[in-house]
Amino acid sequence: MGLDIKEQRSVGGLRANAVAFLVNLSTFAGVGLIFSLIVLILEPNNEFVRKYAKQTLSVNVIAIITLPLNIVVKVGTIIFLVIIGILLILQAIAAVYSLLGKEFDIPKIDVISDLLFVD
Repeated sequence: MGLDIKEQRSVGGLRANAVAFLVNLSTFAGVGLIFSLIVLILEPNNEFVRKYAKQTLSVNVIAIITLPLNIVVKVGTIIFLVIIGILLILQAIAAVYSLLGKEFDIPKIDVISDLLFVD
């Protein structure tokens, strides 16, 4: 795909950067896990969109894994809130970058994405 990211088409005929933005935004709406999976299934070709869908799915998996930390009363809740806060800030930055048509890699997320996905 030699076109500019903002000119590429993706799921439903939307621009690729708009789909990537919606994927990132889905985390804040609480449907990041489901929406990312749907986009990964429906978009087999556009690597820009697939990268953001994988990254968002990985962020949501981390959030689900850290959820049991709330069982530990004080320390676990503090650690959980710090991790979720950092992830949400990084996800917001990724959403802005995707809307601009640029790539943003959340640090260390590629390791988790490699564990979850085989390309």
